[in-house]
Amino acid sequence: MLRLVRGSVSSYGLPTPDHKVLAAHPTISDDLLTRLGHGDITVKPTIDRFDGDTVRFTDGSAERIDDVIYCTGYKISFPFLDERIISPADNEISLFHRVVSPDCPGLFFVSLVQPLGATMPIAEAQSAWIADLLLGTATLPPMAQMRAEIEAYKRKLRKRYVTSRRHTIQVDFQDHLADIRAERRAGARRRGSSVALDLQ
Repeated sequence: MLRLVRGSVSSYGLPTPDHKVLAAHPTISDDLLTRLGHGDITVKPTIDRFDGDTVRFTDGSAERIDDVIYCTGYKISFPFLDERIISPADNEISLFHRVVSPDCPGLFFVSLVQPLGATMPIAEAQSAWIADLLLGTATLPPMAQMRAEIEAYKRKLRKRYVTSRRHTIQVDFQDHLADIRAERRAGARRRGSSVALDLQ
């Protein structure tokens, strides 16, 4: 479908992707291909090195550049927490449903995800689940079950996306919301709570 609508990206001067569609974050822009086609934007290969105000590229070309804007993505770190508590390696962090640290009871993370969709509804759903846990209207499953969910999530990421530090916290909006709602119900059942949870 994309080829029919847009054609090959390499015809615009972009490198040919080395992965299948949606195995990495797509670039969504109504203007990019038009600007490339009109010559308003020039595609260059990877930067090899900086030499004063000259940028040297891996294809041997060089350009005098006024400013360089780095767009390098996420670097997950928690300098305010002791490394013995949590220490992400290569942007990977092991959290039950991307929220609960199984190794540190009472440590929760809100919106430490990169959704295909909006972030705020996810943060709201995660916060409601955390409130359940803090109020005692829900409990967590056994450690083995939490670790199994974390490993299943990582396997799913490896299968779907190219290996990259950019894809370690990826979630699909609807799927993640459904998972949080299901876990809230399961947690209430484990607790034997009679509190009616608002799962809207």
